[in-house]
Amino acid sequence: MKIRCIANTGASLPEHDLDPNGGYTRDLEFGLTIGKEYVVYAFYEWKGQIWYYIADDHYMYYPMQNPAPLFEVVDDRLSKYWRFNLRPNGLLRVAFSQWFTIPYFYDKLTDQEPAEVDLFKRIRYLMDREAEKPPEATETEDKELATAPA
Repeated sequence: MKIRCIANTGASLPEHDLDPNGGYTRDLEFGLTIGKEYVVYAFYEWKGQIWYYIADDHYMYYPMQNPAPLFEVVDDRLSKYWRFNLRPNGLLRVAFSQWFTIPYFYDKLTDQEPAEVDLFKRIRYLMDREAEKPPEATETEDKELATAPA
């Protein structure tokens, strides 16, 4: 899945995406370049709000969450590495399987735990390669599915 940045400040966010206690104010400037495309490594939905995890312009070694209203989807193909996770509290998360199977994966990643940093580097490489595949390749696979015997 690929998205393109269409805005990079809190002033562009709807009121429900702002949270002054969390640092999300109208004055906030995100580490994003308008017009630039980003690969989505994970995303979540919580109470009607979508947040994408991407390697933004300040990327060091882990993806940052950014609110969906700052982007438009330019390639809606879902990654073959993604898994679905619905928490009892209603939080919907879509990410690669290790995000869910390794306890506190994202916390360990942001804390620069070597195993998690290495794992994300490898997953990022695979997902970036996958995202470079032209959409026409998927259309060819869809045509094969349509002609496959039942």
